[in-house]
Amino acid sequence: MKIAILYDKNEKQHTTSWSVIWKAYCDQNGLQYTIINPYKNGVIQELLDYDIILWHYSNYIHKDLLMAKNILNTLEFHGKKVFPSFNDAWHFDDKLAETYLLESINAPMPKSFYYYEMKSLEEDLKACKLAFPIIAKLRNGSGSHNVKKIDNAEELRQYAKTMFSKGLSAAPSLLFKASSNIKSSKNIKTFINRAKRIPEFLKSLSNAKKFNREVGYVYLQEFIPNDGFDIKITVVGDKLSYFVRNIREDDFRASGGGDFYYDREKITKNIIDSAFETSHKLGFQCMGYDYVVDRRTGEGKIVEISYGFSHLAVLEAKGYFDKQGIWHDESMNVPFEIIKNLIAK
Repeated sequence: MKIAILYDKNEKQHTTSWSVIWKAYCDQNGLQYTIINPYKNGVIQELLDYDIILWHYSNYIHKDLLMAKNILNTLEFHGKKVFPSFNDAWHFDDKLAETYLLESINAPMPKSFYYYEMKSLEEDLKACKLAFPIIAKLRNGSGSHNVKKIDNAEELRQYAKTMFSKGLSAAPSLLFKASSNIKSSKNIKTFINRAKRIPEFLKSLSNAKKFNREVGYVYLQEFIPNDGFDIKITVVGDKLSYFVRNIREDDFRASGGGDFYYDREKITKNIIDSAFETSHKLGFQCMGYDYVVDRRTGEGKIVEISYGFSHLAVLEAKGYFDKQGIWHDESMNVPFEIIKNLIAK
């Protein structure tokens, strides 16, 4: 069993990277592996000699988004075990693609609306098909960047005119990230730890500025009234774990704020069943689901999905649910689970 872990050894790995965790797993279990630079010429021919290929690529590294899926999909076509697989990631960092996919299996999610011309949006406004407030999102971005609450029809028209003309930058906002992290830092230790990661964010920001402006569409999502939190649900194989995120002060967004806590009472049977069912139907090896809980019905709704997320936050849950909803007091190390499952396939 030959294992390849993909990254450039000359570039410092992000603190949330799963690559170092995969290396640690191989070292602990006496598994041979090779670190391979995925950006070099001739990489496909080299990787065809491996059985398992792992790459935790980023939505904030422009070159990753240009070619990571192409490389992994090519290898999967040739029968290699890869992570993330085509099923895991063809829709990665594309909320429109996620929406079409989730709608196709009737997954529990807010009503979504997508427009590719101003005329169709105006028709829906005149027909009163859009209820306010409503959430506008760009296709890409994470951590609540590029997410906006729109309160009325005129505000939506102005937003749409921008999207159908010059468009909007997909790069994250330095001011937004800094203010949200400061507000959610509950003690000096947390503040210092986040301050140490400022260089990482600045590097991500620099990379993101290479992205094209998003233009030519409007993507809207029904606003779900909630009780001030959302839940990151993570499913890997037959295990499910989580962390809860408080909504930012004076805001409606939780993702990216870093204000985590753990309360298993919030993980209802409805959420457990729907997350496992969605992963099964769509053939995911590993998936992170952002759930909001509708305070009117108590139902969990999936607002976004991503194969990548903070495995460190999941570890702090100190356990996982199985498919029967039974809790197990054993921390779920997501990168470990991924490589174990691939080896066992």
